[in-house]
Amino acid sequence: MASTTRTENDNLVSVFAGGFAGVCSTCVTNPLDTIRVRLSSGRAATGKTHKSLWITAKELFNEGLLHAFSRGLGANIMASMPSNAIYLPTYRFLKNELTDMGVNEQARPLLCAFGAVTATNVALSPLFLVRTRVQVDDRLTIRQVFTDVMRRDGVRGFYRGTVTNVAGRFVEEGCFWTVYELLKRVTHEGNFGDRGFWWTSAAMVSLTMIAKLAAVSIAYPYNVVMNHLRTVNKATGRHDYVRVLPTMRHIYRADGLLGFYKGLAPQILRSVVSKATQIYSFELFLFTYAEMYHRKPLPVPAAAIIDAAAERELETVK
Repeated sequence: MASTTRTENDNLVSVFAGGFAGVCSTCVTNPLDTIRVRLSSGRAATGKTHKSLWITAKELFNEGLLHAFSRGLGANIMASMPSNAIYLPTYRFLKNELTDMGVNEQARPLLCAFGAVTATNVALSPLFLVRTRVQVDDRLTIRQVFTDVMRRDGVRGFYRGTVTNVAGRFVEEGCFWTVYELLKRVTHEGNFGDRGFWWTSAAMVSLTMIAKLAAVSIAYPYNVVMNHLRTVNKATGRHDYVRVLPTMRHIYRADGLLGFYKGLAPQILRSVVSKATQIYSFELFLFTYAEMYHRKPLPVPAAAIIDAAAERELETVK
């Protein structure tokens, strides 16, 4: 019974740790995420062509630093906090379960990533859609987007592009976790308690950034396709792209192969910084909890019993 209670407590703590990690990573990288979305969205959705990272960043910061960091921040936190509260604990839970089942360690990251990505997207796809729409169009509020989607498409509209998103996220997250777990095995780094705190912190952040850089470089085109599917034409208020293959053909005809990598630079910067913050915050939260739990002093009655037993043993020896 005690073991079951402790396991439940650990799972609950991991949920809070995931939510904490989501808030930390979002606050750090929100401007970069907004720039990335605007660069990768179509001209019809934004009302202008975002061809340059510098120009797009300048437009975002023109209204002040507070505007740049707060634009879409509410929608972003609304999506990232529950997203990480589902995603990271699900990955951790599946990893522990598959390890106990003896599943091959090379296959575990892919299986865990697929389960975590699927659970997160099924639960939170509406939030992801609202976040994208708010980031693309400065005029819209969260409430306006929600009302507009319900009026035009109903509940089904909130799940536009979900299958594509699951597939794309699985590729990116599968690559990330595979590389990350491999680097941890090869270097024997990245776990708190193995070596000094600061050394472990630096190693964990470094391994995360390397793994995420590799994953984003491979899986980025799906971001461009997803943003086209989620956004609407600014003039007509309707979706110009509703299917994956026609959307891919449009992107290719409009910008060639490079069109699938529009916004890659801020995405790499955002994703690498975000993932490093996310993983480090999550692991630090769990490490702090474990340290507090295991070092918790004995209750006074228990301590008194142990002291009395020690005194009796000492008297017997004498």
